[in-house]
Amino acid sequence: MNSIYENLFRLPTVPAFAQKNFREHFLQADKVMLVIIAVQWFIATFITSISYNTYLYGFVGGGMITLILVFSYRFFKGTQVMRALVGIGMMLFSLIYIQQHLGRIEMHFHVFIALAILSIYKDIVPVFVAAATTIVHHLIFNYLQLYEVSLFNMPVMVFNYGCGMDIVLLHAIFVIAEALVIGYIIKLQIEYGVEQNRSENQILGLNQELSFTSMHDSLTGLPNRYNLYSQLKLMVANANRYERKFAVLFLDLDHFKNINDTLGHNVGDALLKSVSHKLKSMIRENDIVARIGGDEFIIVLNDFNDSGSLEQVIVKILDAFRQEWIIKNHFLRLSTSIGVSVYPDDSKEINELMKFADIAMYKAKSEGRDQFSFFTSTLNAQVHEDVQIANDMHRALEEREFVLYYQPKIHIPSGKIIGAEALIRWNHHLKGMIYPGSFITIAENTGFILKLGTWIIDETVAMLSRMQNAGYNDVHVSCNVSTRQFQNLHLFSDIENAIQTNQIDPSQLAIEITESVMMEYLDVTLEVLKKMKGLGIHICMDDFGTGYSSLSYLRQFPINSLKIDKSFVDDISENENNDHILLNTIIAMGQTLNLNVIAEGVEEKYQMEYLKERGCGYYQGYYFSKPVPEEVFFALLEENRSI
Repeated sequence: MNSIYENLFRLPTVPAFAQKNFREHFLQADKVMLVIIAVQWFIATFITSISYNTYLYGFVGGGMITLILVFSYRFFKGTQVMRALVGIGMMLFSLIYIQQHLGRIEMHFHVFIALAILSIYKDIVPVFVAAATTIVHHLIFNYLQLYEVSLFNMPVMVFNYGCGMDIVLLHAIFVIAEALVIGYIIKLQIEYGVEQNRSENQILGLNQELSFTSMHDSLTGLPNRYNLYSQLKLMVANANRYERKFAVLFLDLDHFKNINDTLGHNVGDALLKSVSHKLKSMIRENDIVARIGGDEFIIVLNDFNDSGSLEQVIVKILDAFRQEWIIKNHFLRLSTSIGVSVYPDDSKEINELMKFADIAMYKAKSEGRDQFSFFTSTLNAQVHEDVQIANDMHRALEEREFVLYYQPKIHIPSGKIIGAEALIRWNHHLKGMIYPGSFITIAENTGFILKLGTWIIDETVAMLSRMQNAGYNDVHVSCNVSTRQFQNLHLFSDIENAIQTNQIDPSQLAIEITESVMMEYLDVTLEVLKKMKGLGIHICMDDFGTGYSSLSYLRQFPINSLKIDKSFVDDISENENNDHILLNTIIAMGQTLNLNVIAEGVEEKYQMEYLKERGCGYYQGYYFSKPVPEEVFFALLEENRSI
């Protein structure tokens, strides 16, 4: 029972989120009510006074009410005070009409009409104030009528028959009953209005959220690709109008995949957020920074003065990335590669500008990362050529245009051929012989290296089978394995299947792997290499000395041989003292670890003699032979048998 009572008579409150809308409604309702008040003044002056000669009372009384409300509107519009005053004013007009008609009962209906009109307000207060005004008025003026008291010669009759208090009380009951009914209706209106406003706010919030989500990256909150393109269109229009330039910087984090793979995506995501905050703090208000996917960011530098000022900003960005990043208690070293295109110098098309900046970024990566590169027409031509090569490689593999050449490896003390390195060549049907420097990087970037690498392994193992059939059981052949191949989970099974299919001795197969591949995928690489070593495959570290050259991982990895990079062999001088060259340390390191040391790129006799003096066991290079086709290599083996 109490809950029903509370539900019926508890005044509803307007929550904070709906107050703005309710206030706007109250302001509009105030204007409507002032218009109604003015119309009622006209009625009180020119209509209801016609039959009863009460013009002056209607004009003066109605005018005072109207002027007071208009004056109050200036100070109290939209407030509950104004609504209460309007409630009183509306009811006083009803009472003026009643008195003008000397209490005719028909005019009392206007009281109830006025109460109903006040429901325009979604507020109970003016209704009850109006009802109270009516009851108090009737009590006072019924007393004046009963005792025939005159006030300023105005009509005081509120009932034109019987003046007992019972009539006043009966009228009051009717007024209170209607006020309660209208109050309840207003209560429902308020509740409905609040719920409607709640729904509208929820829909508005959802629309705003969807709008923001559609235009911004969900992780960093930066503008996304669609938002970036929209802003670039405005920048293009502005640049054309004022003959200005802007630069598009394409940023890609170096080795970001390693962070995700080793520390987890939660650390990677936290790093991306930190990068976005850093980039936002480094640009001007009229510049743009956006994340377009993965670890790729775009910065648009608007209205720069010259290339010098542009380079200063880029160098500042590069330096910021080189600082130590503390992410979730991890101390990270980071760098980025940046490609730059300029509007309108490089292109006036947004899509081309983005593409050119992307091309320049890959150029920066290919040159060692942690640097920037500007787009040039020469670079564009090179990219188109690379695309053509990438497309043509698939055809070349099907049509067997790829061939393997073999560069002998020589045992320095005996001069015997102990093995060879398989090196790929592309015998193009139109362009002739193409060397790996022109297509291997493209194959790695496009992922074609996986197919090509499998083919190289199969061909190398097949060639070993032919060597065994020819009686060369003490000669091994090595093939190179790239970074992308080590990402392939099928690498070991491909090698194992090739060995089983061709029935070769695994000890005659060698795998050459660079230091960078070992360190980039440390755990995976170590596991795969141990499995290869378990088969009996020879493991050779290629290009030693150009990367990390750490003794700790030389001991950790199952390595049989070190190949000294050609750059160290080139340091050997024919006529000067060579005691201080780094080559000596590398040879000594290999001997200490009981590893076979192979020097590559030996082109002169004095280089070979120096290596022999220092105890280097093996070499390969043009001094003995350049890479040769299989039949020539077999001929060299035959000649070498007699040694």
